[in-house]
Amino acid sequence: MEINVHSETGRLHSVILGIAHDRGTTSYLNNPKHAEIAQRGEEPTEEALIQQVEGLAHLLEACEVEVLRPENIAGQDQIFSRDIGFSIGDHFFLANMRKANRQPEVNAIKLLLQTVNKVHQAPAEVVMEGGDIIVWKDYVFVGLGERTNEAGLKYLQKMLKGEKEVIGLPVNVTNEGISNILHLDCAFQPVGDRYGLIYKDGFQSFPDAIYDVFGPQNLIEVTQEEMYHMFPNVFSVHPELAIIEESFDRLVVELKKRNIQTLKTPYAEVAKLGGLLRCSTCPLYRDNF
Repeated sequence: MEINVHSETGRLHSVILGIAHDRGTTSYLNNPKHAEIAQRGEEPTEEALIQQVEGLAHLLEACEVEVLRPENIAGQDQIFSRDIGFSIGDHFFLANMRKANRQPEVNAIKLLLQTVNKVHQAPAEVVMEGGDIIVWKDYVFVGLGERTNEAGLKYLQKMLKGEKEVIGLPVNVTNEGISNILHLDCAFQPVGDRYGLIYKDGFQSFPDAIYDVFGPQNLIEVTQEEMYHMFPNVFSVHPELAIIEESFDRLVVELKKRNIQTLKTPYAEVAKLGGLLRCSTCPLYRDNF
C-alpha cells in the first residue's frame, strides 16, 4: 500500500473510515461535549450511529474512493479513525492515545498497514492524536492541548525534518463543551486549494502562522456556536468538493462563493460524541496539487 498525503483536500483515492457497530454497553465520556449530552439524556443510539457512518461510507464510495475499515474489536468504540493514526507525505504515524480506553483502537488498523514502508510508532513520552495534525503542502500544523503534547510536536519536527515545516499551535482546553477545543480540527481546517475554516478564539494566542500561510482573505471565520456544532470538521473529496453535515447551510453558501461544491450528509448524532466527518476518516492516498 502506498501512502501519499500532502494536503487535506487533494483528490482522495483511499481512506480508512471508522465503524460504529459492536460498541458495547460502556459509554466512555471522553470529552466535555459528550459528557454534557449524556447528562441531558441525549446520547445517540448505536443504530443511529451505524446509519450515519454507513451513509458516509456509501457517499465516499459513490465518489469512487476506496473505503477501508478497521478490524472490529468487540465492545470498543471505533468511529473516530482519524485519531488513531495519520498520513504525512509517504509516512504513516500510529498515534499514542491520551485516553487509555481508546488505545486498543490503534491495533485495529495495523493489518491494513502491513505493506506500508514507512510506519512509525512514537516513543512512550509522546502523546499525539490525528485530530491535532493538519497537513498543508510544505506545512504541518500541530494542535497542542489535552490530546497532543510538546513531545509529540518535537517528535514530528524530528521525523519530518527537511520534508515539512512543523508548526505547533496551542489550543484552548476547557471543561465546557461550548468552548473546549478537543483537537485542532475542531478550530481549523483547510478547504479548496487555498482556503480555510477557522475559529480564531479556539487558540491560546492569535494563530499568526495560519493567517500567514493562508492569508486573511482566504479564511472563513466561524462563530463559537458554529464551532460547537463542528463547522470546521468537514471532509474534502477533492479541492472542488467537500462533504459536510446536512445542517450547515451557511457553509454551503460560503463554499459555493469559492467554487467549492458540497455534499450534505446527516452526521449530527455522531457529533454528539465530540467528532464529525474529518474525525471519522483517515486518508491514505490523495493526489498532489
